[in-house]
Amino acid sequence: MLSFNPITLEDKTKADFCLAKHNYRICEHCFADLFIWKDHYDTQICFADGYLFVKMATFPDKVPMYLAPIGAGDLKAAMLRLEEDAQARGIPFAVCAIPEPMIAQIEAALPGRYTFTDVVDSADYIYSAEKMMTLSGKKLQSKRNFVNRFRKTYDGRWSYEALTDANRQEAYQFHLHWCETGDNCPNGTMYSGETCAVALALDNREALGMKGGILRLDGAVIGFTMGCPVSEDTYVIQLEKAEASVPGAYAMINQQYAQHNCAGYAYINREDDLGLEGLRKAKQSYQPVQMGKKFLAVKNA
Repeated sequence: MLSFNPITLEDKTKADFCLAKHNYRICEHCFADLFIWKDHYDTQICFADGYLFVKMATFPDKVPMYLAPIGAGDLKAAMLRLEEDAQARGIPFAVCAIPEPMIAQIEAALPGRYTFTDVVDSADYIYSAEKMMTLSGKKLQSKRNFVNRFRKTYDGRWSYEALTDANRQEAYQFHLHWCETGDNCPNGTMYSGETCAVALALDNREALGMKGGILRLDGAVIGFTMGCPVSEDTYVIQLEKAEASVPGAYAMINQQYAQHNCAGYAYINREDDLGLEGLRKAKQSYQPVQMGKKFLAVKNA
């Protein structure tokens, strides 16, 4: 049985070494993502044979699952260790968030052993960083219009600033406001998980390598975003919240954050849409250049 333990900040250096072995650009391969959502998904990790192993539980039904082994080594042995761990714990064997390019590697190591299913709702939206910064091109004209209208309407009244110790409490209070308005957090359980993730990100942003940005209107916070690199060429946005009642607030915080933090990166990963139709339309409207598809593997009978 693998020696899983709750993920801690002290694991970051060793985890980053394993995570850097492949560039799949998906959010599950970012230590900050694993850490800030650790309570929501009961995340536990261990290191063995050159791999980072991750055991989690789905939300909200708490079905135990593993991530595919992260790192470099004997992939066949690593997958079999996960099977043995599941058997020893008396839980079903299932491996989630398998990057699409990794399927061929698993098949080569253990041909025909697993059935792979494309989990559409978990695919990450990956964009051109340059396009997110400039909003250039005909397909993003509506986004430019939102930003230009925001600038014109609120000229002299808006500002953008980096997230710091001095303003992080304001960001947290805005999150609480965001959860309490509209249908942003539709139930108490989601509210609790989201709030815990935001608190962990705000309190540990420097240790996690995260940066944040705040958008203000007349001095009041109307949006904030946090993210960090997931690889040498990709930046991932973990949190993005804005005042929906202020037209253009989302487009503005999105562009401002990209301009201030994502220069030098080829891609920006804005994570999945959770299967929510409104969120899906919003993410599709920014014209992703690729989808970070993820698969579920179960053992064939």
